[in-house]
Amino acid sequence: MMKFDVVIIGGGLAGMRAATVLQTEGLRCAVVAEGLSLHDAPRSEFKAAGGTILAGDKVVGGVFEGDRLRSVRTEKLGDVTLEADWFILATGKYFSKGIVADMDRIYEPLFGLDVLYEQDRSKWFDPAFSSHQHFLDFGVRTSDGCALKDGVRIVNLIPAGEVLAGISSAEGDAKARIQKSALDAVQMIRRN
Repeated sequence: MMKFDVVIIGGGLAGMRAATVLQTEGLRCAVVAEGLSLHDAPRSEFKAAGGTILAGDKVVGGVFEGDRLRSVRTEKLGDVTLEADWFILATGKYFSKGIVADMDRIYEPLFGLDVLYEQDRSKWFDPAFSSHQHFLDFGVRTSDGCALKDGVRIVNLIPAGEVLAGISSAEGDAKARIQKSALDAVQMIRRN
């Protein structure tokens, strides 16, 4: 077992922004970053502040106890778990597989979190390419900032960035909205 104050799942813009702020404020943070990121500058700042990056690794499961996520397992650490008081899910949307679409549904593959999406598949997209595509609005459902799993609010799991319903990198103000969601996650952790 490795214990942290916060484990951030995803090393993109939202994950690294939240991790860097929390680490510089004195919380012990680990980031599990599966792939490459266009946002390497925040990674350097995070590492300089003493943060732990598990680069090239991915979370493969978690242990829930009631309304809390207690720990996660990663592919490379095997039986060694990452435990934390708080978890931030910043896995992105479709291209990074933070949200997955198949022929019948759209789902969050890591923890099976509740996802907001249109049930009628014919309404997932607009055939006019330049029109707003509705599937970009789909994402993890939240209640008071925390993820929902089978309708239960997971009180220490905060989605941030594109994994959230209503945030898409295709939007003109995407970077600002993604960073705001990361800072909202930071605020929740500060308050508690």
